[in-house]
Amino acid sequence: MTVELTTAQRRVLEFLQFRVSDGKTPPTYREICERFGYKSPKAAADHIAALERKGFLVREKGHARGVKLVNLSPGIPLFGRISAGRPNEASSEVVQHLPIDPTSFGISERSKAFAVRVSGDSMIGRHIFDGDIVLLEHGPIPRKGDIVAALIDNESTLKTLVRKNGNAWLHAENPLYPDLIPVHELSIQGVARAVIRFLRV
Repeated sequence: MTVELTTAQRRVLEFLQFRVSDGKTPPTYREICERFGYKSPKAAADHIAALERKGFLVREKGHARGVKLVNLSPGIPLFGRISAGRPNEASSEVVQHLPIDPTSFGISERSKAFAVRVSGDSMIGRHIFDGDIVLLEHGPIPRKGDIVAALIDNESTLKTLVRKNGNAWLHAENPLYPDLIPVHELSIQGVARAVIRFLRV
């Protein structure tokens, strides 16, 4: 599943995050219109509806300020970049938290959800591009063909998992990159559940 946010949707989401984190009430449609120069409340309503569909917030009907960010605190941890190219050293630093509901993407336990930002082009065949954010689930047994975040010989990468004749290795979805066969160890850190893409418009 790919979740795409337009620049306008991202800006509205950031405005909501700022208001709530600053201890203020969520903005009304009119306040959103004033903030971004929209002429009609429908524009604000459309962006809020899109963010709700994509799992970033929920609305309470009948309330002018009935917008709630989904589990704003602590949110889903977004770690540093993961290589979608040649493996490199894994990043263990949480750079921010994403206010999304992991259950919207089939992850039943919030504690098992995490995200990484993609660096490189080895997964373009699976429509994962440089700069995308991949939402992953830690814990499930990965199946053949799953996109996984993996440690291969202590280096981190995002690839497709291959299993054959009792062996497992990693496959790049770009012919410019070779398959990765572990010399010592292959450890799966998480199975991809969704891709979040911020569109450039």
